[in-house]
Amino acid sequence: MPPLRCPNHPGFTLVELMIALALLAILATIAIPSYEQQVRQARRTDGQSGLMAIAIAQERFRAHCTQYAQRLSGTRNCASSEATNTYTLGVSDTSPEGYYRFSLDSVSASGFNARATASGPQARDHEGDVSCTVLGLDQDGNRTPRDCW
Repeated sequence: MPPLRCPNHPGFTLVELMIALALLAILATIAIPSYEQQVRQARRTDGQSGLMAIAIAQERFRAHCTQYAQRLSGTRNCASSEATNTYTLGVSDTSPEGYYRFSLDSVSASGFNARATASGPQARDHEGDVSCTVLGLDQDGNRTPRDCW
């Protein structure tokens, strides 16, 4: 019966294996959170592009109607409903990739404020000390929070 271990090739000891595993764990502890933050930053463009699309749609809507739309989803309607007295833009209230929900507030004949609220894993998005869970864009192109754009 041949020997289980060749004397010329001693292999790894248990201590060497444990050191290698400890180094791997340290690297993973550093790398995984950084990777997750990069993924959240990349997903942030989903909300940003959706807000830009809403702003463009609002400007087109106002070119044909007397004011900006007050509601996002539904059939595009330039004539306000007597029951709700709202104008409808006719776009989705969810971002294309589903990481953000959109809403409108402070809507008038001269302005609007569109908001994108992060959902799911994107709700932990931040840039330094600034939370990026709610992105905003108004009729003048003002973006909030600035660090997240």
